[in-house]
Amino acid sequence: MPSLALPDVSLHYEARGRGAPLLLVAGLASDSLSWLTVWTGLAARFRAVAPDNRGVGRTAPQDAAASVDAMADDCAALLASLGIARAPVLGHSMGGFVAQRLALRHPRLVERLILVATGARAGPGNVALFDDLAAKLASGEDPSRWFRRLFDLIFTRRFMSDPQNVEAATRWALEYPYPQSAAGFRRQVDAIAAFDGSGDLSAIAAPTLVVAGREDVLFPATACGAFARRIPGAAFVTIDGAAHAVHTEQPAAFVEAVSRFAA
Repeated sequence: MPSLALPDVSLHYEARGRGAPLLLVAGLASDSLSWLTVWTGLAARFRAVAPDNRGVGRTAPQDAAASVDAMADDCAALLASLGIARAPVLGHSMGGFVAQRLALRHPRLVERLILVATGARAGPGNVALFDDLAAKLASGEDPSRWFRRLFDLIFTRRFMSDPQNVEAATRWALEYPYPQSAAGFRRQVDAIAAFDGSGDLSAIAAPTLVVAGREDVLFPATACGAFARRIPGAAFVTIDGAAHAVHTEQPAAFVEAVSRFAA
């Protein structure tokens, strides 16, 4: 299993494909395997590299100190270790926060920036939702119930109205071999709550694409559009038939949008 030894964590990552590099940064409670729906499509065009962020997956220990800046620096160290001098960087949700900070802290590394279902900050409403999820996870809430709460936030109503979809997603989550601990989830939630990049958007120099899911309730398409307008020269795309988990519900449209911008 590939990993990078850093001073305080062992950073697990996955790499697939042989084209030009593309760094994928996952969101809250998601690791490198959260890209499974788009791995094949992206790996056909790119050398796709995806770390497990601090607090999740096979990066250890899961309860290591976590912040958005620390995750951005982890990504910079990973690119350097792989001999990648410059690459497009794609961040989803919390990963979008990390990608923004990577572009500001290590601008020479970021060729292009793709920010999916994200913004300059989480906002108090989202932070309250994530805090509640963290508290319920720590209290030992039934895992099936907990995951269904999460799914209600990230999938479309159409997806959630199909019992087979919900059952399959819940079973996959419950049987996942690298579960996130309550402590790891709390670390990530606290990192999100502490992040506010609102004052830095005008300093982003990399060509940027913002992607929104038409039915996203966490980062609505209208808010993503306003976010894009605050980044110099940023393009904006909305993907129909998707909520927050854009790449899960609409993988083909996601791969097409990313490839068209990043290639």
